[in-house]
Amino acid sequence: MTEQTISNNLQLLLKLQGDLSLSDLARETGIPQPTLHHILEGKTKNPRKNALQKIAAFFSVSIPQLMGELPLSPIIPNTIKESFKISTIPIIDWELAKNWNKFQKDHKQFDEIIIEREINEGCFALQLNNASMEPVFHENSILIFDPSKIPKERDFILAYISKSNSVVFNRLFVDDKNYFLKQDKSDGDAELIKLHMPSDHLIATLIEARLKF
Repeated sequence: MTEQTISNNLQLLLKLQGDLSLSDLARETGIPQPTLHHILEGKTKNPRKNALQKIAAFFSVSIPQLMGELPLSPIIPNTIKESFKISTIPIIDWELAKNWNKFQKDHKQFDEIIIEREINEGCFALQLNNASMEPVFHENSILIFDPSKIPKERDFILAYISKSNSVVFNRLFVDDKNYFLKQDKSDGDAELIKLHMPSDHLIATLIEARLKF
């Protein structure tokens, strides 16, 4: 993660505390105000662990959340999203992705991840729970999808396969009006499987991946 991400998260946490000032945060945490200022401005490349621990403890978040490695748990008011020009999307379970359109109205029950741009309504994120897509996508990577984006040739997409009643993530290939999904085999080779529409269907298109090593 970059220091800019830490800076943005600290700005957001200060805002959520009613525009808490740096002097107030310095007094509450015992961290010198110049140190906090440097973190807020993104000038400190590697904040000391002691400072990170005190800031995280004050805002009741973890250090990975503070640094942007994990999503911040608090629900962020729309006014703050607009002020910071950010969006939040829920991290959901793979099983829910099958029928996300039925569950998205209840997205507040899920942890959220912050995106520093506007996105279409209905976007969601999944965490890759295995190493099957390495080296392109590493295990535990956060994958962000947009159901409204029409996929193009070789885009990575999420699809529902009716035969196995499963959700599959891989690269899409298009031949005329037929859709094929790349499928990796256990021997290291790959094959293309045809999607039998409409029983099989495309769920969403990948728009961003956050790789965590």
